[in-house]
Formats: sequence, C-alpha cells, structure tokens
Amino acid sequence: MKTRLILALPAHLRDPRKRYTGSVILLCILAALMGALTSPLAAVRMQCAIMVLVMILMLFLFVKGLSMDKTVHYGSMLCVVHVTVLTCLSQTIYTSVQAWLFLLCVSHFYVRGWRAGLLWTFVSLFSLVISVVYFMQVPDAADIGFGVVHAATSFSDYLLVTLGIIVVPWAYKNRFDQALIDSEHRQCELLLRQKDLERTLQMREQFIATVSHELRTPMNAILGFNHVLLERLQGKPQARKVLEYTQQSADHLMTVINDVLDYSQFSSGRLQIRSETFELRQTVNAAFEMFTPHVENTTLRYTCEMDPDVPVWVSADRHRLMQILVNLLGNAIKFTHQGEVSLQVSPHADGVVFRVSDSGLGMTPEQQEGIFERFHQADVSIQSQYGGNGLGLAISNRLAHLMGGQLGVHSALGQGAQFWLVLPLVAVPAPLARDSMRPTVLTESFGQQRRFLVVDDHPVNRLLVRHVLQRHWPEAEVVEVENGEKALQAFEQGVPWDLVLMDMVMPVMDGIEATRGIKASLQESVRRTPVVGLTANVNPQDLALFEQVGLDALLLKPFIADHLRKEVERLLKLRDSSLIR
Repeated sequence: MKTRLILALPAHLRDPRKRYTGSVILLCILAALMGALTSPLAAVRMQCAIMVLVMILMLFLFVKGLSMDKTVHYGSMLCVVHVTVLTCLSQTIYTSVQAWLFLLCVSHFYVRGWRAGLLWTFVSLFSLVISVVYFMQVPDAADIGFGVVHAATSFSDYLLVTLGIIVVPWAYKNRFDQALIDSEHRQCELLLRQKDLERTLQMREQFIATVSHELRTPMNAILGFNHVLLERLQGKPQARKVLEYTQQSADHLMTVINDVLDYSQFSSGRLQIRSETFELRQTVNAAFEMFTPHVENTTLRYTCEMDPDVPVWVSADRHRLMQILVNLLGNAIKFTHQGEVSLQVSPHADGVVFRVSDSGLGMTPEQQEGIFERFHQADVSIQSQYGGNGLGLAISNRLAHLMGGQLGVHSALGQGAQFWLVLPLVAVPAPLARDSMRPTVLTESFGQQRRFLVVDDHPVNRLLVRHVLQRHWPEAEVVEVENGEKALQAFEQGVPWDLVLMDMVMPVMDGIEATRGIKASLQESVRRTPVVGLTANVNPQDLALFEQVGLDALLLKPFIADHLRKEVERLLKLRDSSLIR
C-alpha cells in the first residue's frame, strides 16, 4: 500500500525528504485551520485563515517543482512570523501557539543538521524577544484571562505539536534506514563492479602476456635467421640492404611489443627493477651503436661523448637503463631530419647524467607539459606522420623514478630538444672476471665431442639454436626434443649431456618442471649439467620461479646469437673446470 502511494506521487516528490516536507506543510495547514475554527479571538481567526491560504499556495508551488530548500526556508519564516503575530494578537507570551517554535527547531535539527537547528533556535528566541517587548508595551495585556473558551485552541496546538515532535524522529529514522539500505545496495553494486574490473584486469594481463609470448616466439626466429643471413652476405650490399630494412622493421615491432607489455606491468604496478653490476661505458656504447646502421646512409652527425670521470662499474638495472637510452635515442633520430644527434654522459651531483640532444623539430612549452603522460604525443599529426604509440616516454619516466632518478626535457620549437636522465649511479668494485668471455671456441672436452640437448616445442626455434651451436661447435651433437618429459627421458638413457637449452612454456611438461627434475636427480652428473633457460615469457614471477629451480643462465627470446654463444662458452668452461677438480 505504501509503495502504491509513493508511486502515485510525481517523480520529484518520491524522495523521502520531500515527502516529509510535504507532510509538515499539511500539518501546518491543519494547525492553522484548527486555529481559524476554534480561536475565540476574531483577529486570531483572521490571521489563521490567511495562513491557511498562504500555506496552500506554498504546497501548490512545492508540488509544481519549488525546490525543497526554498520551501523549507520560506515555510519556516512564515511559521515564525505567524507565531509572532498570533502571540501579539493574543497580547500574551503565555499562548500555546509558541510551542510551534520548539517543533520548528527540532525539525531543522533532525532533517537539516545541527547547524540549521541552532540557527532556527536563535530565530525562535528572537521571536520570543519580540513578543516580550510587545507585551511590555501593552499595559492592559495582563488583564486578558484564558479560560475554557481557549481550551480547544490550546488542545489542538499541543496535540499537533506533540504529533509533530513524534513524527520528526520517526521520519528521520525512516530516512536513515532508507539511506542505509541505499548505501548497502550501492556497496554491493560497487563490490560486484570491483570484482568485474579485477577479473577484466586479470584477463587483460593474461591476454597481453599470452600475446606477447606468441609474438616473441616467431620474432625470435625472424631476428635470429635475419642475423644469420646478414653474416653470410658480407659481399652483397644490395641483399644486405634489404636485410637491414627487415632488421629495422623487426626491431621496431619488438619495441612496440615491449612497450605494450611494459604498459601492462606499469598499469598493474608490476614494473620491477633488478639491479646488477655492469660496465657503464659498455652499456652506453651498446645502446648508442644500436642506431649506427640507421644513420649510416643519412647526413646526420651521430656522436657519443663520455666524460673520463664517469664510473666504470655501477650497480643498477642494466636492461632498463638500455631501454631508456634506446627510447630517447630512437625518438631523437626519428624527429631529426638533418643536423646532429648526440649522447653525452657526465658526472652529476646526484650520480650520472645522460643527455640526448638533437637539432630536430623541438616542442613548444605547452607540448612539453604532458610529454611524459601515457598515450600523449606532442601534436595530433605526430601519430600519422611519424608513428609511435605514446608509451615510450611514459614508461621511461616511470623506470627513471623506479631507479631513483629523474627524467626531464628542455626544448624550443624548431630548435631541437634535449632529454636528460639523472640516475644515482656510483662506482662499485668490478665483479670477478669471466675468462669465458674470451672468444675461444671449445669443441672438445676430455677427448669427447660436445653434446647439447635443445628442448623447445617450436621446431623453428630449435633449428635456430641448432644453427648457433653448430656454427661455433661444428663437431657437436645436437639433439632436439619438444617437451620437458622427453628431456627427462633423454637423461634416463644414461648418456651424459654437456649442456641443456630449455624453453619454459611447453605442452605435456614445461621447462620449470623439467629443470626441477634435472636438478633434483639422484645422479650427481645429471644434477651438475648446466641448464640455459630460453623463453619468450617475460612475466617477472614466472622468470623468478624458472630461475629458482636451478637455472644456470636465462636468456629472453628473441635472443642475440652472440650472447647465447658467450653464455654457453662460460658454462662449458665452468663445467670442465669442475670435472678437472
């Protein structure tokens, strides 16, 4: 029944507060009507009749759309004026009509808050002051007596005021209960929405990780075999030029793949820094030389200057430093058609500062403001003219902060730009030298040829690894299997292996379980077999788990052939040394 009555009201009156306001107006109309019918004083009856008409008009305006705040404000003022006038007309401050002032204060306290209640308390007191002053100026006011004729008016006043005082807390409680129910419903909706968003985020991260893995796997073969062809076509410049274009396109695609993956980790707060000790000059030169083929056939002056006082060995995330420098150098070359691009490295009060300067397009101050925001590019035409996804600088800025440094830019339109990177790098002792880094090719060990086990579910990737191994160990025996279970079966045959190259993600048994089985073998010769992890999975948690099971080295796909060769040489030499002992 209650629901039907509420639905019968206009839409703007279904709010519990507005329904209560309308009820108070009806109560005031009823009280004024009772006064007009029961008061023995003609002046009071006339005032009450006028009040009835005014309140009916206000109720009409409220139903038609007068705001609740204005209705409450105007209605309260009318009540105070009405009570004050009735008190003066009755020529006494003892009239029961003043009880309405108490109801007014209580209503505002419950419905609009303690500030409104306190305000209207002062207004009510002011009304009483006016009544007292008026009473003091009427000498015969004390002669007016109140008898049975006033009983009906007093009874109606006290009855309606008492009813109002009862209704106000009840209405407030109903309003509170309704607000509590609405809040609980809203909270349930938000929880459901949160779970849906978390599930969507998890699915997105899983999707991006899967896509990244699926893209990196063929890119490993594309880049690897392209490098092989480049080595073989030394005397054919036209063919090499085509392959260099292929290499550039593949490198660009890998940059996009890495940016998308880093953005996913950036959004989920999983972008991590892994410190290692490395030679700073070598890392800077490696990043700088990556773009040498890009500028060989251009007029750009491409230079790198490193201050002699720069630390030789530092401890930081080498991969992430390379990523930032490659990003900055790539952008500088992309936006510079003529002039120069330079990389300068020098000591700084906070460590080391890297400056990448160019004489390219430059930027206005407005364009520089959001240059490190995600998906932001300096101009709307940049995307169509130069490409890019607007993630590189945002990710580089985040990486700089994670490494404890800062990335900034100075630029002017048409005068080029200079990006600077300050990192807290200090000199650290050099790590133990690795004799295995010498380009010595080991083809025999104790009179036996090398035996390699390549474990990967993709035949093209197995072929690429086989080619790298046989190029440097021509007499080696390379055996290929497509999953971890077959790798363990190969060890059960009792034939020793010099080294295993293990993929992580494979059907039947993955590389993590297979490596765990090798390192947990009861045979010492099996346990001591070096295992090199080769994976396109770049999830930090998965990589950490892969390393924890006993990997001797880990390379990410697409891998560089020379890096793989060096790791294999190092591990073979360590294994040979341990066998001699």
